[in-house]
Amino acid sequence: MNFNEIKAIYPDAQLIDKPKDTADIISFPFKNKWVQVEKITKTPTELDLLRLLFSAQKNKPHTNATHSEWQTFLLEEGELPSSGKLGDYRIIQFAILKKDQHFEQKTWLKAFKSMFENCEEAFFIDETTGLLIQNSTVEQLTTDELSGIIQTLDDDFSIKTFCYIGQFWPLDLEFKAIFKEEQLIFNRQKSRGLSLLSLPSVALHYYISDALEKSPLMQSLKQKYTSQTETKELILALWHSQGNISLAAKSLYVHRNTLQYRIDRFYEMSGLSLRNMNDLLLCYLLTL
Repeated sequence: MNFNEIKAIYPDAQLIDKPKDTADIISFPFKNKWVQVEKITKTPTELDLLRLLFSAQKNKPHTNATHSEWQTFLLEEGELPSSGKLGDYRIIQFAILKKDQHFEQKTWLKAFKSMFENCEEAFFIDETTGLLIQNSTVEQLTTDELSGIIQTLDDDFSIKTFCYIGQFWPLDLEFKAIFKEEQLIFNRQKSRGLSLLSLPSVALHYYISDALEKSPLMQSLKQKYTSQTETKELILALWHSQGNISLAAKSLYVHRNTLQYRIDRFYEMSGLSLRNMNDLLLCYLLTL
């Protein structure tokens, strides 16, 4: 267990250098530091469980396995990695969504790592999720190219993987805070059924979905105009083709004239023109 996992359960927990026990707080040994929590907000049972937990951590046999500087920096309270090179870095988060009993982490990780130039490090956080840290390079694979490679790996290993491709950022004190936000995006988006996502592909959905759900106006429009499957497919096809009617018609397997008729019919019903990018954006938001 790392400190972030403890913090998620007990938000008042603090990592300190020296223990401090009073009538209101209690400290437990944790690695080479101490975890401090508020005693007055815990039940006697909770305190007993915490004592058992940290006692087990303290008496856990030592192994040769050690966390790298990157793992300690990103997931615990470590300093900036001294091994970092000049330039910007991005973090590629991955999750193995489906696997069989023959899946081998080390073999897959080696193959996954080989996909990326200037890979600084890659590791599993737990049984199914992990991180890859990549230093910026002159040439980067496109999202479509990465998606194709990941699909090939999935086929080779008989698994299903989800990846979130982070942005490149300078390795400074803000890097970890940005990573934490990317982690939130990753955790909220991995159930969408896609194999690969990046900030441009999720920004609208992630950052405004809560606001849309809280808006009576938008919810009414959503129910009124996008409750029918055919209308929703029409809007999405035009959005993904950036308003190109020929491409949208092709993706829907309909004639261009048929699509024109559906656009006109939607305008008569709603007063929103899907040929206008502002109207199309509004309608797309209704599909989120």
